[in-house]
Amino acid sequence: MQFKIQLTLLREDGESIEEIALLDKNDDELEDLGLTLAESKEILSGIQQRLLAAQTQAYIKTRRCCKHCGKKHRKKGSYPITFRTLFGNVALESPRFYHCRCQPQPQKTFSLLNDLIGEHTAPELLFLETKWASLVPYGPTAQMLKDVLPVAETLNAATVRNHLHRVAEREESMLGKEEGVYIDGCPRDWGNLPRPDGPIMVGIDGGYVRNWDDKKHNFEVIVGKSVPEDTPSKYFGFVQTYDRKPKRRLYELLQSQGMQLNQQVTFLSDGGDTVRELQYYLYPFSEHLLDWFHITMRLTVLGQYLKGVVHVDEKQGHYLQRLLESIKWYLWHGNHVEALSYLGLMESVIWNIEDSYPKFKKLEKTLGEFTTYIENNVSGIVNYGERWRYGEAISTAFVESTVNVLVSKRFCKKQQMQWKPKGAHLLLQTRAAVLNDDLEHQFRKWYPSFRKQGSEEMRRAA
Repeated sequence: MQFKIQLTLLREDGESIEEIALLDKNDDELEDLGLTLAESKEILSGIQQRLLAAQTQAYIKTRRCCKHCGKKHRKKGSYPITFRTLFGNVALESPRFYHCRCQPQPQKTFSLLNDLIGEHTAPELLFLETKWASLVPYGPTAQMLKDVLPVAETLNAATVRNHLHRVAEREESMLGKEEGVYIDGCPRDWGNLPRPDGPIMVGIDGGYVRNWDDKKHNFEVIVGKSVPEDTPSKYFGFVQTYDRKPKRRLYELLQSQGMQLNQQVTFLSDGGDTVRELQYYLYPFSEHLLDWFHITMRLTVLGQYLKGVVHVDEKQGHYLQRLLESIKWYLWHGNHVEALSYLGLMESVIWNIEDSYPKFKKLEKTLGEFTTYIENNVSGIVNYGERWRYGEAISTAFVESTVNVLVSKRFCKKQQMQWKPKGAHLLLQTRAAVLNDDLEHQFRKWYPSFRKQGSEEMRRAA
């Protein structure tokens, strides 16, 4: 049997019917039942071409006259343009017109279609490319779109990457100005604010990505997760050597979660220099804690060295282990003064094993780095034991999964790729937007009718 697919265009002066496809289908073979993927692509591509042709012609017709005097613009000629859509590239004729002389103009001619589709790419295509490229590599994203949709065969990884960068750069341009301090008003003003919903926990950590330019080294990316008590959590990330607005980025993220200046915020971080600078001067009612997880990581490394010391000098090794346990106990109870005192004692004692322990230089370096680490973060060391007993957070363990979600699954591990700081930073922005379920909201800010009609129809159908 045969099926004829037609498109009916309803106009004020009547209707017109155009044939889209003629399908010859069998009814006795399973693989021929219904539409095949190739047939559906052909139908969608045909509908898209005729739909766009009718819409652009109507657009040109309604704007052919000067909006000031009503006189019809004289036509100069036309040139072909290509509009990239989810259902194929559509070739359109773009007429050029002379500007009306009733008003001074910087140019003699203009193109109406160029004003309408200056980007030459449909928002739906940009959205899907950005969404999927934020989750999987650029090449598989292009191939997946070509497999299921009648997009142009010329779509490739470079095109997808460029489109994602365009979306990310547009969102970056909407960020406000970076400022040193984001605390406005005084305690009296903060007291007059409405009662906040609840505390917010912000965990910040760092990860590393392979450098494209310097292939033997990595560069650092900062990622984090904001976890309010009553609203969904959100991710954020940036390349600290590339980003020029890290504080503004975090500030606007917290603002989007309803953050108020009288709200309690707890920042948990690994104590790195970049992270320490990021979290300060954002909110007056905030506390900044050094993550216990990262303290214990460093203590564990020292403990491994001391196990080796026990094998070469049992007496000195056991004594150093007892000192290390004391340091851990003092840090657990927030007594950084005693902890630093015992660290100084350890630094003097290890010289007794300089000749007997083969890894003495490494032990000395690790111990010195740990002492500096504690000295730089004394303001963030609290009574972890007390907080733990009251059920309060003491660790950024939940941020470790953030590093995995934002960085490792897309930048590292099985995807052994190398990145430039700019490309990694822009991808981090779109990946965070996708994971936060914010990407569609961003597109709707740029294109007010984006997916609006379809969403309303789906809600009515439900």
